[in-house]
Amino acid sequence: MAYSPIEDIRGMLEKWLEGARLFIVLGIGNELRGDDAAGLLTARMLKRFNSDRFEAVECGVSIESCIDYAFEKKPSHLLIIDAFTHRGLVLLDPEDLESRIPVSTHTIPLPLLIDALGKPPETSVKILGIGVENFEFGASISRECLKTVEEISRVIIDAASKLGILE
Repeated sequence: MAYSPIEDIRGMLEKWLEGARLFIVLGIGNELRGDDAAGLLTARMLKRFNSDRFEAVECGVSIESCIDYAFEKKPSHLLIIDAFTHRGLVLLDPEDLESRIPVSTHTIPLPLLIDALGKPPETSVKILGIGVENFEFGASISRECLKTVEEISRVIIDAASKLGILE
């Protein structure tokens, strides 16, 4: 699996988000398991920018209900952010994740959930994996992971602002 530098992720997000009508970000993670909180904390940082065309949702470990909530809103673009068990950043289509060794920390694969919950045909879904190392129960998030969360939050806001999703 090829991991990308943050600037490559920025370009991929900008290209993917062109023409976005409603952009929803779901942050998945468990704050009790160290760096596993990466997706959750990213959504928390993004929530202050919620508007008519952008919504960040802190899912925590309630993955199914969050994906279902997002699908009910019928967004044009849905970004699911989750901690992955490898280092670096990766932006994937759900089908790409399905064809590889599972790298998410969840027991139910995200592509299976997306299909099972009935993705609206007009919704384009991407998964942003933040590669982390520390999943120990009771651990705090590492400085390195927190720095990555802050950087990816800025990249998402910059891309959404540049394309007029945030006004």
